[in-house]
Amino acid sequence: MSFIEFEKSQKDEDWAMLDLHSHEHYEIYLLSKGNRSFFLANSLYRISAPSLVVVPPNAVHKTEGQSFERHNVNVSVKYLSAYEKSVLDGIALKFIKLNGQESKALISVLNDAYRVDKNKKFYADKLKSIFSYFVFLLSELSIESKQPNATFKNAIPPLYLKILDYLNTHYFEQITLESLSEKFYIPKPTLIYSFKKHVGKSPIDFLLDVRVTKAKQMLISTKKGLEEIAYLNGFSSANYFGLIFKKREGLSPSAYRKNQIAKL
Repeated sequence: MSFIEFEKSQKDEDWAMLDLHSHEHYEIYLLSKGNRSFFLANSLYRISAPSLVVVPPNAVHKTEGQSFERHNVNVSVKYLSAYEKSVLDGIALKFIKLNGQESKALISVLNDAYRVDKNKKFYADKLKSIFSYFVFLLSELSIESKQPNATFKNAIPPLYLKILDYLNTHYFEQITLESLSEKFYIPKPTLIYSFKKHVGKSPIDFLLDVRVTKAKQMLISTKKGLEEIAYLNGFSSANYFGLIFKKREGLSPSAYRKNQIAKL
């Protein structure tokens, strides 16, 4: 599916994402006010505004901290031209400390995107033009001298990063705590305790989150039936898929598909 979304958010109190997560699109994150702790890949970074990072598809990440303001651009791989993708890939996973002029220019372009009326003619074309210019500005940033040092305090140990990667890439297989314990040579009680300590939830809960995320993409981008989507994403049945999906999303897979397609 091809899509782009411009979003601005402000919190006046402490706020943290509930869990580590990943998604199949690019996320361009621009912190315009405040400070944040940003877990990305295998390190915990502490960044201050104005800063920018490009989170590539399927990269595990999470943010937390005090009051802040941030801008997000979420964009699918299919939406990008070859040039735009090369720019994003070139700066992905790098935290860029912006100077005042760079921050002002980027935020000005984002504000232009927020003002585009989706009910007016050529809405999609206008957004595409704005995004293309935004990417050009990103390409002009000098990256090398602006990469902050990562702090490894509270970073997830390499073994558990391997487990996260395995769950993200083998989500469609029949995975149990027993099979994970055997594969990674960890006693099941230790696996459950340590995974929850470092990730914030059990391995199976994380696996279900990954499966639901993948299923959401299929619901929007394909016409596959619920049984096939359930099977392709590792659920034992369409009924079980529906129960887990509704528990996490607040509505059934069919209702989610209907709502999302109506927005396209």
